[in-house]
Amino acid sequence: MLKKQDPFPVALADERRLDRRRFLKAAGATAVLALGGEWIGQRLSEPRRLEVIHLPDGVELPPGEARTLGSSDDRREILVVRLDPRSVVAFDRRCPHLGCPVLWSAERARFECPCHRAAFDARTGRVLFGPPRRGLTAVRVAAS
Repeated sequence: MLKKQDPFPVALADERRLDRRRFLKAAGATAVLALGGEWIGQRLSEPRRLEVIHLPDGVELPPGEARTLGSSDDRREILVVRLDPRSVVAFDRRCPHLGCPVLWSAERARFECPCHRAAFDARTGRVLFGPPRRGLTAVRVAAS
C-alpha cells in the first residue's frame, strides 16, 4: 500500500521565526547596551585633571582676543583668551558634547560650539545653553 507523501517535505522552523515583539525587544536591548557602553566609556576614560599650559615668551594677547595653542602632550588644542588686562583663561577646545572644536566669540564674550549651537561661560566654561551636560575642561595658564 502506498503512503500519502508529505506535499512539503522540508519542516519549517516556526519556533525560530522572528515576530515583531521579539524584534523590538532585541532592538531595544541593543540600543540600551550601545548607549550604556558609550556612557560607561566616557566615564572610564582618562580622568579630567587640571592641566597647566605655559604661554610662550613674546605671545601678545590683547584683551578680548583668543589664541589656540597645543597642549603639553600635543594631543589636544587649548583655547586661551585674555578676558581683561589681568585675567587669562584657557580651556580644552573640544566640546564635551561630541568633540567639535569650540570657538571664541569676542562680540558675545563667550565660547561657542558651532556644531549644535552650544555656548559656554567665558570665565568658568560652564554650559550656558545647548546639549552638553558638562562644561569645558579648564586648563591653568602659567607665564613662561
